[in-house]
Amino acid sequence: METTATAIETALSELRDLPTPVSSWRVETGPDATEDPAVWVWVMLEDEDVDLRTRSRLREIVQGLVRETHDTSWVYVRFRGASESE
Repeated sequence: METTATAIETALSELRDLPTPVSSWRVETGPDATEDPAVWVWVMLEDEDVDLRTRSRLREIVQGLVRETHDTSWVYVRFRGASESE
């Protein structure tokens, strides 16, 4: 599964002309709570005050890319400000 997560992260980092700047991506793969195959994408935004419409558009772009390149039922997209660290 790690190879898939790395491949998705690489594909995401190659996206251009996004509706808002992204500082980094974090991707995990595996079964979700219902045991369905899933991908979780954390989008680290450069600007913490991105409006809902822009986030929705970015979510659609991410979900579309993941679904085009990987066979998964669920793509969960979460947003974090770049100042948030783990």
